Amino acid sequence: MPFPASQRLMFSSAPPSVEVESHAVPAPGPHQILVQQSHTQVSAGSESNFLRHGPASYGLPEAQSRANIGYMAAGRIVAHGDAVTGFRVGQRVITTSPHAAFSLVDVVPGAAIDPIPDGVSDDVAGFAILGDVALHGVRRAALQIDQSVAVFGLGVVGQLVLQLARGISGAYPRIAIDLLDPRLEVARENGATHVIHAAREDVVARVREITGGAGAEAVFHCAQAAAILQTTMECAANRGSVILTGSPPGQATIRLKEELLRKELRVTGTYESGLIHPHVYWPWSRERNRRACLRLMAEGGLRLEPLITHRLAPAEAPAIYQRILAGAEGWLGVVFRW
Repeated sequence: MPFPASQRLMFSSAPPSVEVESHAVPAPGPHQILVQQSHTQVSAGSESNFLRHGPASYGLPEAQSRANIGYMAAGRIVAHGDAVTGFRVGQRVITTSPHAAFSLVDVVPGAAIDPIPDGVSDDVAGFAILGDVALHGVRRAALQIDQSVAVFGLGVVGQLVLQLARGISGAYPRIAIDLLDPRLEVARENGATHVIHAAREDVVARVREITGGAGAEAVFHCAQAAAILQTTMECAANRGSVILTGSPPGQATIRLKEELLRKELRVTGTYESGLIHPHVYWPWSRERNRRACLRLMAEGGLRLEPLITHRLAPAEAPAIYQRILAGAEGWLGVVFRW
């Protein structure tokens, strides 16, 4: 028997719009868990890519121009099928479910559903899924104590990369780069040793000055601007790394000889394809990363509260997405309360 009708957000890319829609909530099947979601968190880069550039930019078929998207949610299990083990009704969990009041999770190997530890609130817990993205980038960079780091783009992913570089890896100095003063101030509070306003300062010159002329040994590209790839490479030290942890649409033009060739740079993309299960040569599955982030949040090693600027009702979704599409000013972490 289906549950009462509920609400979800429906996104359209042609023209770009977001609306609240009622939909039926089915009862869970034998291998399914039904979660009543208290909060869903916005992944601004991925979701705005869908609105701006269409379904293909979100990994959906071109014909699917209208969809219920999003992939960060927290809530409580309200029912599950007879074949489900290891979970219980009333348990708090995070899932990779879209923006809606209820979600059905198929319990299959690699299913993204993780218990929320005590001391972690629902409104921040779902951000552990972006924490997975940030942590994977930091792992791929193989940071060492006192290795110099520069982070371009201080959205939620960039802020989490910065925190992980400080508290987990002991990187130093930690240079935060953005176009917005409020985001730079949050970065300073979260462990940046230096901040650079990219519109007011010569970024490359300042990074070299801070690093004694060498450049940063690890440069994280966490921005939505593909074109800054060249600048990130100019900021990198000889035999340094540039790690792409954002989802920048479009193309970038780089100089092959001056930076990539002569500096012997390593440019690494991070997307976690095929990392649902651990591998003998790469044990850091997405589940392991998510649960590590939840543990760090519970212990105070990752601070999400300072990153949340908006806690909204679903009815306010159209307005906040218009604001997101207009640019990065005036918001950072956005959460819907269901």
